[in-house]
Amino acid sequence: MNLIDSSNEKFDLNLLKKSDQKYDKPEYFSYESLKMIKTDGTEELISGNYLGIKKKIIPTKGWFNIQKEYYPNGNIKLKRIYNKTSKGDYGLMYEFDEYGKLTKTTNFDEGWKTSFEAVTEIAKEYIQKYNYKIDVSANAVINTDPQWNKQYVKIWRKENDGKKYWQIGLNKGHDDNPDDKKCERVVILMDDSSGKVLKNEHYFDWYNRFFKEL
Repeated sequence: MNLIDSSNEKFDLNLLKKSDQKYDKPEYFSYESLKMIKTDGTEELISGNYLGIKKKIIPTKGWFNIQKEYYPNGNIKLKRIYNKTSKGDYGLMYEFDEYGKLTKTTNFDEGWKTSFEAVTEIAKEYIQKYNYKIDVSANAVINTDPQWNKQYVKIWRKENDGKKYWQIGLNKGHDDNPDDKKCERVVILMDDSSGKVLKNEHYFDWYNRFFKEL
């Protein structure tokens, strides 16, 4: 998950245009939102105001988005990544002072034994077992629009009573099924310390219901 590093960088403020929105104080302002699309399809969503700038980078492939924040002078403030399929903290987060000097590194993977890649290998086994057609490789195009009639996967971390777990959810829609069986689901619970599957369940459910928590 080396999508970011601790290097200094500066945002080009010339890319932004101040909006016409009026504020009580003249020093207050906001920028017009900006969307940029790279040649490989990667999207960059940029917003900001007098307090700073935020840039969300959405690669076309892979499991993670990138979040970058900048000070009003354009110097980098923060870099981190987010799982496209669920909330939670993953990988490294870098924080910088107003001059672009690295001040803090947080490793959100510290204390977790099983890697994200190892979890995707378990997901592959169940995808094959239950005849899903989902790519979970590092360069996969991940479906981030979990409609009931689509095939998609979610992976998330959770903790309970001081123990760490991973859970995988698979979804497949069936148009011809009755309403209470529209979604075919598989959920897998993994023990983080050993990387082994503790439980798994294959079931049918209503439209767009949350995955069962095992």
